[in-house]
Amino acid sequence: MPKKPMKSKSSKQKKAASKKAVHKKPAAGKATPKKKSKAGKTSGRTKGLRDQMIKQIHAMALTLEEDSLKKLLQDAAILAHNERVLSDFIESKNKPRAEAPRVFADIEEGTDGTYFIVILKGYRHIFSLEEMRNLVKACHAAEGAPLEAGPRLFNWMERWRRDILHNSKIADNHDQALRALWEKIVNTYAPRG
Repeated sequence: MPKKPMKSKSSKQKKAASKKAVHKKPAAGKATPKKKSKAGKTSGRTKGLRDQMIKQIHAMALTLEEDSLKKLLQDAAILAHNERVLSDFIESKNKPRAEAPRVFADIEEGTDGTYFIVILKGYRHIFSLEEMRNLVKACHAAEGAPLEAGPRLFNWMERWRRDILHNSKIADNHDQALRALWEKIVNTYAPRG
């Protein structure tokens, strides 16, 4: 069998093959952010490279059919959108934020009244009704002496609910969250019977 002579690639095939390595052009009517050097200005080398890539994209776009142009335009719009989102994210990340006031202690009652959720330093702890009654008794036992509230609560938790101390990262009986919990319980609940 005779071998067929190999044909060289046409100019359209060459352009299509080189298209994969080149960046796509931005959506029509939308400005693209210029790459900046460390000094904050577009360097001559970067600008020259950018201009060269834009010319290549333009030349390749002239050879594309309508469907391919639509796809190219869609891809360029997506790239432009992603760059804006990334830029906005970086800006917002670098801005100093005002911290929200931190709630050290709060209590939520369960919907059916059989459990309570004690929130300490942002961590939620589930208490049964009986545990909550015992906690209320411990808090009211220190009602006349607020300085005893922290040590009393710390000892109660160390004995009955060590998970709270661990999860809420309460290292000692002087933690402000214990005082906040004591105040919340004393002002909200009365000891039973």
